[in-house]
Amino acid sequence: MSGRVTLISLLLFLVISFLQDRFTLSAAERVMVATPSRGLFEFPVVVALRKGYFKDEGLEADKIQMQPQIAVKALVAGDVDYLLAWGSALRAAVTGVPIKAVVGMASRPLHVLITRPEIKSAKDLKGKTIGVDSVAGTVDYLSRVAARHFGLEPDKDVKIIVTGESPLRLAAIRAGSIDATPIDVAFAVKAEDEGFKRLLYLGDIIDLPLSGIAVMDKKLQTEREQVKKVVRATLRGTRFMKQNRAETLQMLSDYLRITPSQAAKAYDASINSFADDGIISDKGISLDVQLTKERLKITKEIPLSQLVDWSLLKEIREEKSR
Repeated sequence: MSGRVTLISLLLFLVISFLQDRFTLSAAERVMVATPSRGLFEFPVVVALRKGYFKDEGLEADKIQMQPQIAVKALVAGDVDYLLAWGSALRAAVTGVPIKAVVGMASRPLHVLITRPEIKSAKDLKGKTIGVDSVAGTVDYLSRVAARHFGLEPDKDVKIIVTGESPLRLAAIRAGSIDATPIDVAFAVKAEDEGFKRLLYLGDIIDLPLSGIAVMDKKLQTEREQVKKVVRATLRGTRFMKQNRAETLQMLSDYLRITPSQAAKAYDASINSFADDGIISDKGISLDVQLTKERLKITKEIPLSQLVDWSLLKEIREEKSR
C-alpha cells in the first residue's frame, strides 16, 4: 500500500513540475536577438543565455544569425527585437533610421588582420585580396582602416571581396581564395596555430566600438521595461566573463569550437576591451560617426543623442547603489 502511495505522490510531483514549467515558459516574454556572426564580440549575450540570466529576467531569448544589412531591415520590420551588429545599426541611425544603441559590449575592435604565410610584411599586401563579411559592414571598415594604416588605397592597391562570417573567411584563406582578412581574435589564434600570419591587431590602431545592443526607438519608448531586462542580463554576462575566467574559457572553447589554449589566448588578448558599465565613450562613437559620414558623403552634424541612449544603464546603476 505504501508503495502505491509513494508512486502516486511521485507522479503528482512530476505532473505539477511539468505544469509549472509550462506556465513559466508561457508567462515568459519571448525576445529575438539578431547577431551578424559567431564571435567573441557577442559573448556577453552568449554567456547571459547559457547562464540563464535572461530567464532570471522573465525572458525567453532566442539568438538568430543574419547578415548585418538584413538584420537592420529585420529590426525595422519588427521581425527581431534586438540587434548585436553595432556598426550597421549605428550607420543606419546616422542616415535617420530610428535605431538606438542601449548598451555597449566591446569598446574597441577584437579583430586581427590575418594573412597567408607568404605575406611577410605590409608591402606584400599590395595587389592582394582581403575577405570581409559584408559590404559596408564593420569588418569592411576595418579592412579599409588597416589598408590605409599600411599606406595602401582600398579597392585600388588591395581588392576587398565578401566571403562571409569568420569561419567562412578562415576557410577562404586556407583555400587561397583570399590572401588576408580581419578576423575575430578567437578565430585568429586558431589561424596562427595553423601557420597563418598575424599582421596587425586592429585594436592597437583604432578605438572603434565593435559591439553592443541596438533597438528601435519605438520599442525603447513603449517596452522600456523589457529593454531594461535585456540590458541588465547582458551586463551580468559581461561581469561573469571578467570574474570567471575558467568557466568562460570552457564556454568559449565549446561555442567557437577552438581548443582550450586558443580560448585562453583569445580571452587574455581581448577581455579588457569589454566595457564594465556598458557605456561606450563619446570619442569612440564620434570616430564611428566620422567614418560613416565620410563613407556615405554626409556633411551635416549628427548629435550622439540620435544614435545612443544610456539612460537605462544609468537607471540600473542607481538601482544597484540603493
